Amino acid sequence: MIAEPRRWALETIDHGTVTVECPPWCIGHGWQVGGGIGRNDITHRSVRVKAGTVTDDDRWLPMLAANISWAPFRELVPVISLVLDAEGDFQAEDGRHVAEGLRLAAIRVEALATEAIRLRGEIK
Repeated sequence: MIAEPRRWALETIDHGTVTVECPPWCIGHGWQVGGGIGRNDITHRSVRVKAGTVTDDDRWLPMLAANISWAPFRELVPVISLVLDAEGDFQAEDGRHVAEGLRLAAIRVEALATEAIRLRGEIK
């Protein structure tokens, strides 16, 4: 339930209703409403960043999904939540596409890391 634009009231299984103030980068907590969560599970999340590549046979190969994440009742600073995934058998020619996707993933992870480090100063 949204109390106001940057404040969310979430029902937890261990502390009743907990109201959290969202940092400016948080996308909100709609995904946590009604989920039977504990207070330590309340997590601020940024937008999700993705990276991947298209192979020669026009198949999309996802390699990365990442976001900045901060559980204020569990962690002191924002962290980077990463899902890295690339598996399969590829034509030799697709090796260059895979390498390109991995380079893009590395650039995006580095950008998220830089932003998470910058955000440390915004957390009270």
